[in-house]
Amino acid sequence: METAIILTTLFIVTPVLLIGALVLKLLAKNFAKIENATFKNSFLVVLVSGLAIFISMSPIGLEEFMELGFIGVIIFLTVVQTSSYTVCGKYVWKTTFKKSFKAILIPMIIQTIIFALLLNYINGMI
Repeated sequence: METAIILTTLFIVTPVLLIGALVLKLLAKNFAKIENATFKNSFLVVLVSGLAIFISMSPIGLEEFMELGFIGVIIFLTVVQTSSYTVCGKYVWKTTFKKSFKAILIPMIIQTIIFALLLNYINGMI
């Protein structure tokens, strides 16, 4: 079991975090015009926000979470992800909430839809 967790972290979670940080850095610099956005602090935004989202979802449980339905999952993820990324981005990048929100808007929408589809697919398998 420990080997599976380590391999999953190495080959799935780490590349996703690195790609997310790169995309977020490019959007923060070019789209939101956040001057001090770097790959390093964008990675921190992605990592801390991801952990906050995971922690907020952990006590709920998959079965209860899936009872929200597709629209409920989309709404829940949108609220949790938007607040997590916006607040974290504001403090890590030392910018305004508006600029932080602007930087995470596009990845948040894509990530929310993909995650909701994945959860509904998993629910169909259970």
